[in-house]
Parts: sequence; structure tokens; C-alpha cells
Amino acid sequence: MEKPYDHERPPEGVELLAVKSADGVGSREDAGRCYDPHLHRNLANPTSTVGTFVHVMKSALGIGILSVPGAFKDGGLVFGVAGTFFLAMLCSHSAHILVSTSYRICKKERIPVLGFGETVEKACSYGPPSIQTLGRVLRNAIDWYLMLTTVVVFIVFVGTTLREVINYRTGLEWSDRTYILLVGIPILFITQIRELKYLVPFSAIAGFLILANIVISLVFVFQEPLSLEERRLFPTTATVAPYMGVVYFALDATCLIFPLENQMRNPRHYLGCPGIVNLNYVCLAVLYSFFGAVGYIRYGETVKSSIILNFPPDSLLVSSIQVLSAVAVLFSIGLIFYVPSEIAWKKLRPRVPKEWTGWAQAGLRLGMLVLNMVAACGIPHLGTFMGLLGSVLNPILALWIPIVVDTVYRWPNRRFGRFHWRLVKNGACACFGLFLLITGAISSVQNIVALYQ
Repeated sequence: MEKPYDHERPPEGVELLAVKSADGVGSREDAGRCYDPHLHRNLANPTSTVGTFVHVMKSALGIGILSVPGAFKDGGLVFGVAGTFFLAMLCSHSAHILVSTSYRICKKERIPVLGFGETVEKACSYGPPSIQTLGRVLRNAIDWYLMLTTVVVFIVFVGTTLREVINYRTGLEWSDRTYILLVGIPILFITQIRELKYLVPFSAIAGFLILANIVISLVFVFQEPLSLEERRLFPTTATVAPYMGVVYFALDATCLIFPLENQMRNPRHYLGCPGIVNLNYVCLAVLYSFFGAVGYIRYGETVKSSIILNFPPDSLLVSSIQVLSAVAVLFSIGLIFYVPSEIAWKKLRPRVPKEWTGWAQAGLRLGMLVLNMVAACGIPHLGTFMGLLGSVLNPILALWIPIVVDTVYRWPNRRFGRFHWRLVKNGACACFGLFLLITGAISSVQNIVALYQ
């Protein structure tokens, strides 16, 4: 049952325009038909279409691509390529149903923009009381999960990678903590950038460095002729799950779907055909498939979990790959840090006097960074345990939540298409999400057990 429109309170700063029906009485449906949320966004520094594409590409293109050849060893060449395109399509589909449902809700309720958690709560408000309660619970859970998403794993990666290269090449014996504290200096300035528009150059540099890594890796791959002899084409029942886990988590970037779309100057370019999301995942599917296939063809069953481990360890090119990876992650931290800091600031902002807004936001970002630095220096093997948390929560966030939003919003009017095909599709996606959750959790637990054996 929908709530009466007159009882809805608009968000702060949103002006409700009077809309009258033919009989002179305003209605929520009439208001929705006349209202375009995209025209009512008030953005001080919107991001261009090209800038958003750079962010979207960087959010899903990380150093995880170096693990894809190892995943192809589990998935096989034919299944590996087909599976990569399927998983990229699945990530794109999740973004589509989230953003399109959010737009329809904004249009109906005359709200310019909604975040991830707000979209979930609003979608559930169209259901029965029990679903409405679930919506409030999910919104709080999503907000807190995204807010507590840390950059500590990335800080540790940058510090330890630089330690390995610099200590090996120079003979120094500096500790991990020393390098972590040193990289904290540039990170301090990067994390103080508050607008996505000004983070575009950092994402562009990070993306360029990752592409440079791929090119250098291909130099090693193509040093000898490639042969398909004894190369697996399809997975076994025991290896399909590890393949899915590596490739899916390398492609997933659900937490940045709304922050990027909500800051666009032309949000209509985000979805559609071709659209930023579609074009991004097509490019990523081609790149991941090519790199994974040729890497597996080159090294076969001896390919490691990261293809760098197959290269000569004394080579300067290998050291350059490691340094480029560290610097790429360093330049990515600003984009990763944006989501939790913005959610935390949204909760703190109502309690801060207007004249102290700038200082309070800077202090909040500094405090969050300090906590991450302390955790990076003080908690050994934290990344392994964060991997367990991500393997459990990411399928929920990336697959189950979009399915809940789409299903609950369509449920009152049963708008599921002919033969309820959308409902069947959502059920299949939910089962696949359960499969990823179980297999990812098992793999992470095995890593933790191996760590302490």
C-alpha cells in the first residue's frame, strides 16, 4: 500500500511544486508524470560523461586482472571467455536495475536523487508493513557497511609491495610499518579531495598504470610462441567455483554505482545504449578475456594465482610491474575512500554548524584515515579476514539487494512481464548469488586456515 503523497516529507532543500489533476486535486501519480529528477539536481561540481566513464572503468579495472590467467586455469579457455562475458553482463544488469528503479522512485516521489540505501528503503516502502521494516533494516545495514568499508587493505598492499621492491633493490631493511607510514603522506592529501570531478585525473593515471602493467606482462607472455596443447577448454565441477569467484570479484564495483551516477552532469548517459555502464563492461570483458586466455595459454597448469609470480623475479620489468601496481592502487585510494567518507559525512553534517562545515569534513576524513593507518600498522594479516567479509557481503550487496529492490518495487502491480519472466530471472540470479556466497566463504576460510597452519 502506497503512503499518501501529502504525508511524505521531502528531503531538505527540495521544493515540491504544485501539480493538479483534471479535477483540480493534486495526485502523486500526476506529479510523477510531470517531474524529471535529472533536471532538479543541484550539483556544484558535476562530473562529465568522460570523467564518469574513467571512474567506472577504474572502479572495476584493478590489479585483480593479474589473477585472471590463474582463474582461466580453473575455468578453461572456452568456459573462461564465455563466463567472463556472462559475469560482466551480470554486473551491468545489477547496475541497470538499481539505477533505473531509483529513477522511477525519484520521479514518482518528486525527489532529485537517492543513494543506495535510500533506494532500498523507498522500494520496500511500496510493500506490506513487514517489507517496509525490512527496508529500514537494509538501508541502515548498507549505509554502515559502505561507511565501514576501509582502505586499510590497499594501504597495506602499497606499503608491502614497495618494501619488497625497494629493500630487494637497495639492500635496505626497512619494515612494513615504515613504508606504510611513508605512503600515508601522499594518501593524506589524496583523501582530502571531496569532489569526484577532481578525482578523475587520479583514476585516469591509475587506469593508465594498470594498462602499462598489462602491456609489460604481455611482453613476457609473448616471448615464446603460444600453444594450445594440453590446455583445458572447460572446468571440472571442482574448479568452476574458484573461477567464478576470482573473475566476478575482479569485475564487481557495486558500491560506486550510485555515487558516480548521482554526480553526473548528464546522468542519462549512464545507462541506455550504448551507455557508460554497458560500454565499460564490454571493454572489461574483452580485456579480461584476452589477458586471461593468453596468460593461461602461455603458462598452462603452472600459471600462478598472480601471473607476476611466473615471471623471472630478478627482472627489472617485474620490479616495474610491482611498483606500477603499488602506485596505481595509491592513486585509486581517493575514489575508494570517497564512498565511506561521504556516507559518514552525511550522518555527521546535520550536527555541524554551517560555518564549521569545511573544517568538520576535513577533520572527519583525517580521522577516518588515521584509523585506517593504525589498523594497517597494528593488525597483521587483516587483509585475509577482510577477504572473508567481502566474500560474504559482496554477493549480497551486488546481487541480492538489486533483486530485492526490483522485485519489491514491481510486486504491487505485478509488473514482471509475460509469464513473469522478470521474477524467474530474479530467482535465478538469487540462486547464483547464493552459490557465490558459499563458495567465496569456503575459499576465504581455507585461506585463513592455511595462514595459521
